[in-house]
Amino acid sequence: MVTVGLDYGTKKTGVAVYRQGLVLPVEAVFGQWKKILERLGELACDYDGIEVVMGLPLSALGKPTALSMEVEKFAVKLRETGYTVHLINEVGSSAAAVRLLGKKDRKGRVDSMAACEILKRFLNIYE
Repeated sequence: MVTVGLDYGTKKTGVAVYRQGLVLPVEAVFGQWKKILERLGELACDYDGIEVVMGLPLSALGKPTALSMEVEKFAVKLRETGYTVHLINEVGSSAAAVRLLGKKDRKGRVDSMAACEILKRFLNIYE
């Protein structure tokens, strides 16, 4: 079993995996819930099960946003599908990814690096 990090977005979602002590970005998902569910299903098969960590996009004051409410709804859907899901505040994860990569892109690399940051935060809390 591996842990999968998601940086959810309305058009693309960054994806990262934690396995054998490493957090690695994987190809972002372009599309909505159905596409993300398909990718998670593929990862679950590839790694003999997964648990999911999703970034929760709260405001700078820690208040819910429209996107955070959508993330919470998707987390419920994932749990109903049988996945274990953890939510973690993602504030600053995209900015950290841009600092690492030096620019934004349209291929989802920044999103997947942001997913790495979210996953690292989760692992630091629970390890």
